[in-house]
Amino acid sequence: MASEAPKPGGDPRTILGTRRMTGPQYAVIGLCVLINMIDGYDILALAQAGAALKREWGLGDAALGTLLSMNLVGMALGALGVSPVADQWGRRPAILACLLFMSAGMALSAASAGFYPMAAGRIVTGIGIGGMTSTAGMLALEYAPFRRREFASSCVAGAYPVGTIVGAYVAVLVLDSWGWRGIFWAGSALSLLLFPLAFGWLAESLDFLLSRQPRQALARTNRALRRMAIPAIAALPPKPEGARSAVLSEIVQPLHVRELLKLFLAHALNMFAWYFIINWGPPLVSQLAGDDKAGPLYSSWVSYGGIAGALAGGWLCGSWGVKRMMWATMLALAALIALFGQFAGDRQMLWLIAPAMGAMLFASATANWLTIAYAFPPQLRATGLGFGTTAGRVGAVFGPIVGGRLLGDGLAVGTVCALMAVPAVLSALTFSFARRMEPGR
Repeated sequence: MASEAPKPGGDPRTILGTRRMTGPQYAVIGLCVLINMIDGYDILALAQAGAALKREWGLGDAALGTLLSMNLVGMALGALGVSPVADQWGRRPAILACLLFMSAGMALSAASAGFYPMAAGRIVTGIGIGGMTSTAGMLALEYAPFRRREFASSCVAGAYPVGTIVGAYVAVLVLDSWGWRGIFWAGSALSLLLFPLAFGWLAESLDFLLSRQPRQALARTNRALRRMAIPAIAALPPKPEGARSAVLSEIVQPLHVRELLKLFLAHALNMFAWYFIINWGPPLVSQLAGDDKAGPLYSSWVSYGGIAGALAGGWLCGSWGVKRMMWATMLALAALIALFGQFAGDRQMLWLIAPAMGAMLFASATANWLTIAYAFPPQLRATGLGFGTTAGRVGAVFGPIVGGRLLGDGLAVGTVCALMAVPAVLSALTFSFARRMEPGR
């Protein structure tokens, strides 16, 4: 309607954030959702192919475990290496580069004939996934209206468990006819097919263009504004003080380093508990139920709950507040981990616990991701996210290891789960001291 047309002369970021969503905005957010769905597919591809790979190559559990960990190594490298690119040169080139890394890594994995090529393929894939973790959700957030920013990023997060479910179905379809290599070829093709779509439709972030102000920022901004039917601007706004230096020079300023150290600890504790229950949940269910199929079925219910939890969590973060949602979901997650330990062998109770567990896992992940994102100004948002989430990989590695050691020492499942729930509470306590660099709940 004519009454809703944006008025010239305003900050285009304010116009974008206060008007109704338009087609180009939906396109950007939709592409970010599709991209993260491919992330979910790619990260569990080796887990889906693991049994067939072990038989064909004669791999032991230790060798397969090492290959599975290569994704985490690559993700850490991607978060550290790609995130500054997103802040220095733009979200768009970072996302396009990550799609190429993901496609190349999956193709290398599909074509590998031994341990080391497969390890290299998983690292390359992980680099793409790790870089995408701190850019796709952020670009969706920056293109959404202010009151729906949290929900937009949660839609991207919710696409991850959708991708894992799609990966499971693809594995069932291709394993008999194409073998384990078909899982990786399908993933490579999906990333490659998305590349031209992203190249043509993925717009650069206005937050990036107007805060970092790269070369030809005014012309690039006005091209993006024309696409979204927002009046062009005659001049760039004043450049933020910190944005006048390079990203890495700015992020090492004492005020940012103090925040990073706080977030490092919070996210490492979070991922310690997160990856313990994600990795040990299915095998413990199968073991205690005496049925190999019980674990995968439990895992699928966790994924279904994760989709609902991510979407609902993002919506509530916008209406109730990020910090309140962080506390609620992290404490609920801790309680569910402890509760899982008491009922891991009870199928009837598990079908109630599993979707609730998935909902709290992904709702808390959304709240924590937003807590880290909002702790930094726009020109450092990707770098802060990348560095903060990299610390989480440390917890991701040690959570399953410590849990396995405790179980191996003969402690009861209920006792181990109660102990592994404690880091989730400590994480919530540490996250509660995070700063917020922009107005909001």
